Amino acid sequence: MSTPVRQDPWAICVLCGVFGLLGWAFYLTAFCREPSQDWMVFYTAARSYWEHNLPLIVDGDRFTAVINDRFSTWLSWPLPLHPWLYPPHFLLYLLPFALIQPALSCALFLLVGLTLAVAATWTVAEGAREKWIHAGSLVFCPAAAITICLGQNSFFTSALLVGGVALIRHRPLLGGTLLGILSFKPQLCLLVPVALIAVGRWQALTSAVLSALLLVLTSLLLFGAEIWHAWFDLMTGPSTLYENWLVIGRLNGQSVYAIAALLGASKTVANLAQSLATLLAVGSVYWIFRRPTALDLQLSVLLAATMLAAPHIIGYDAVMLAIAAALLFCRASRERFRFGEAIIAVVAWLSPLANPPSVFWLGLLTPIVIALFIGNVMLRAIAEPSTKRPTFSPATSPG
Repeated sequence: MSTPVRQDPWAICVLCGVFGLLGWAFYLTAFCREPSQDWMVFYTAARSYWEHNLPLIVDGDRFTAVINDRFSTWLSWPLPLHPWLYPPHFLLYLLPFALIQPALSCALFLLVGLTLAVAATWTVAEGAREKWIHAGSLVFCPAAAITICLGQNSFFTSALLVGGVALIRHRPLLGGTLLGILSFKPQLCLLVPVALIAVGRWQALTSAVLSALLLVLTSLLLFGAEIWHAWFDLMTGPSTLYENWLVIGRLNGQSVYAIAALLGASKTVANLAQSLATLLAVGSVYWIFRRPTALDLQLSVLLAATMLAAPHIIGYDAVMLAIAAALLFCRASRERFRFGEAIIAVVAWLSPLANPPSVFWLGLLTPIVIALFIGNVMLRAIAEPSTKRPTFSPATSPG
């Protein structure tokens, strides 16, 4: 068992702040010629509904051409293939933003998302000091820079996951509803049922399933069944569009699948490697949610394990990993760091700077970093079985 060691938490904050600013400078420079390209996808898809041209979003090549034409003044050169790949009910969340001009709607989308993410972390923070640490972490982390430069939805996904899990302690129906809303990004929902089953929160699980189904049914009524058929065909069947996206999209991510493929593995072997990583993530989440462990430690494992389990993730998804690192940092700085905790938390927080592995070879180590992070949190949970912090206990969970 490791011995607590002295660390200067403010020195760590300054270090992260410096590297965070460098990350912001890097990404602003890298994306200045093609800013908010993912928001262009969201906005064009939502506009296609208001313009009565919904079939556009199932034609990846034509959809990309419309994006390049609509945002030609934003771009220094045409974007490569940028198809719509989200479940159609994600459009429900985007429709209001498409009623205003693109730059303002993008800024509003990001501001609302960041505000919700900060608010979600504050529900598990202890005192004003930890709240400001979480807010600063979210603003300065490299994953936030990527999210803002691309116009992505990572603030929303993180807010829904953190806020949903935090709320199910006292408001299981509302917490479950938030987790059901997260279904618009299904690869980030894989471990939610595992956590809820582990603590016996059946009411929250039922609420999550029903809210997701309600959103799907609403989208069916509003958009029709054709768009859902097209999405299922794209996700489950072979197609030229998917194969093209696999090269420029999934293989430019940092999932275990992408890393195995980049190392030369066949699709079968890469899928097997991803499946093993997912099983490891499932076991970690089930174990820590079965224990009477503090909520902040449980959330740290859930957020990091979600990154490990997801078959497709990009650097912006590491907003979740940044929140997990901040949770561990706050706990350790209050109770003293254990050996290696500060290093692994900082490395996890900074990991987007070493990704994607298709560009930076250090990114190949990202799953190892995540696994080490999960291991550190689990060791702390073993060493500190009792806590005054809010906790889920299967023995006391209401049915």
